[in-house]
Amino acid sequence: MSTIPSVIDRFVDYYARLDTQPPSALSALYDANATLVDPFGEHKGMLAIHRYFTHLLANVESCRFSIDAPLHHGLRFAVSWTMHWSHPRIAGGETLILPGCSIVDIHGEKVLRQRDYYDAGEMLYEHLPLLGWAVRGVKRRVRA
Repeated sequence: MSTIPSVIDRFVDYYARLDTQPPSALSALYDANATLVDPFGEHKGMLAIHRYFTHLLANVESCRFSIDAPLHHGLRFAVSWTMHWSHPRIAGGETLILPGCSIVDIHGEKVLRQRDYYDAGEMLYEHLPLLGWAVRGVKRRVRA
């Protein structure tokens, strides 16, 4: 019997309430040698992943994901998602929405590699005063 559905369920449950998860929950989901890659970098091993999540969630007021139905084949699954998040010093603390997707490789009953795809500019840079103006301007020129 495949463990893929249970890993997917745990993944979805974890991210649906990301901002309320204890740090210990990471080791129940990720393999000790897991790698997490996103637009901000590559994090190898549980210590690096734990440090990344601790830093990511340090000052957010909320961070939760709405996750669409997963696609899976063999030891890999993919999900598209929408992150709902707020930070007191970004966009006046209002809830922001960011679409993205993750491609996840499984080993045993845990995540071995996760690659997240999303627009880092849309997530963060566009909401910073001076840098936001520049990023939005570049995006306008590229679309024109």
